[in-house]
Formats: sequence, C-alpha cells, structure tokens
Amino acid sequence: MAAEPRPEPLVGARWTAVGPTAAPLVVLIHPTRMSRAFWAPQIAALAPKCRVVAVDLPGHGRLADEHFTLAGAVALVRDAVEAEGLPEPPPEPRWAPTVIVGLSLGGYVAMALAAETPSLVDTLVLAGATLEPTGSWARPFRLLALGLERAGPNRFDRLSAAVMRRVYEDDVGDQIAAAGYARHGSSEALRSLAGESFLERIAAFPGQVVLVNGRRDLAMRPGERRFLAAAQHGRLVHLPKAFHLSSLDQSAAFTAIVRSAVDEAVRARQDPEINSA
Repeated sequence: MAAEPRPEPLVGARWTAVGPTAAPLVVLIHPTRMSRAFWAPQIAALAPKCRVVAVDLPGHGRLADEHFTLAGAVALVRDAVEAEGLPEPPPEPRWAPTVIVGLSLGGYVAMALAAETPSLVDTLVLAGATLEPTGSWARPFRLLALGLERAGPNRFDRLSAAVMRRVYEDDVGDQIAAAGYARHGSSEALRSLAGESFLERIAAFPGQVVLVNGRRDLAMRPGERRFLAAAQHGRLVHLPKAFHLSSLDQSAAFTAIVRSAVDEAVRARQDPEINSA
C-alpha cells in the first residue's frame, strides 16, 4: 500500500514531524545552541519521500526551560522514534527503516540512543561528532561550557544571530536566528558529554554508521579514524569547503548523504546480508 502523504507538518512542543506516515523515518538531532530550526534545508528536501522528525533537545528551542541530561535527551529521541515510526506488521515486529542523523551534540545523543536501543535504529549519520570527550579531551568541552555560562545572554544572542545571518544569507540563517540560542542548555549539554565514552557506544551498535566531517572541521577530524575503526560497519565522508556545521555549509551534499543512508537502510531490510558483509 502506498504511503499516505501528510502535507502539513505536525509541530509539537518536543518535535516537528512531516512527510508520508509509512515512509522510512529520518530523525534529525541538532547541535548545541541550536534548535529544530537548524534542519530547515534537510526537512524541506527529505519530507516528500521520508517521514522526517526534527527534535528540540532539552534545554534548547521550545524546551529551553528544561535541564539537559544525556539520559533525558536519549529518552526524548526514543519517544519520537516510537511515536512517529511505524512498526512493520507481524511476523517480524520491527520498526520501519530508521535513520538517525545527528550533528555535534546531536551525534553524541544519537550514539547513546543506538547503543541503548539498537533495535530502533538501522543507520546512524554522525556529523561533527568524532572527538572522544574523555581524558584530556574532556577539558575543551568543559571550557566551552564555562565560556557559555559567563557570556551575557543579550550579547551572546546578538552575536550568534549576526554570525548566522552573515554566513548563511538566505532565509535559513534568519530561521535559525529567530528560533533563538540556548546558552544555558548548551552549557549543561557540554558538561554532560565531558567524561563520557562514545567510542564504546559506537562499537556496540551493529548497524551502519556514516561519519561525516567538514574537511575544514579541525576540531573533529583528529578523532575520526578512531571512530571509524570502532564502528562495526562504518564509512567516512568528508565534505569539501565545509566547517563544523557541514549540513549548512554544504546543504545539498549533506542531504544527498542522508538520502543514500535511507536507501541503504531500505535495501538492508530487504537483504539482511548487507549488514553482515
């Protein structure tokens, strides 16, 4: 039976969902400081053929008044998958193909979810999330958290909005700026990540993993080979001329990577030997 399109998005307090209800599910998880508005280009491009869900993490967007914890963020994304993904009919009670896409903070949340509940996730697309925040590498996370705590909210918001509007001159920068910036939530998120091992989590996930880094993302690229080696089924993609926010810097190319991951997840459901290769 053909998927029934839903032309208008469902906009709730915790996430936005749009696209055919029985299509493969793509869940988008934003980076620190941002909100679901960050994913406007991908939502528009993917919704015609996918069920696309963009969440606000605790402490961000419409959930700015909530405290961020890693466990709380994982629970929120799990709720979104269970609410918006459609289980396949018996005799195999599995969810429809699901691709979780996370950038920076969103990538770490995606890894934690996949390690805890691998049956809900077929493929991870992890962008700008290949720095293991343990040992000496936990310090940059804590220092950035401290900087956010000490920044005055008005000055911080004005500077962030000006940068986004200048760098991304189309309406995407305006949409992100209008949604606001999560200074306190971002600080809590960074402190929550510091000291957590994500190499262990990615190693525990049996599905496909696509690591995406901007070629100019000097903060994340040093750790990418360790994450690639840890993944059971992984590949690494570099986006030229892209920095940390690669989904905005190279929007069309990033979206193409997600589409490819969705197609691969669908094929893997049809031929389970793909994931065991």
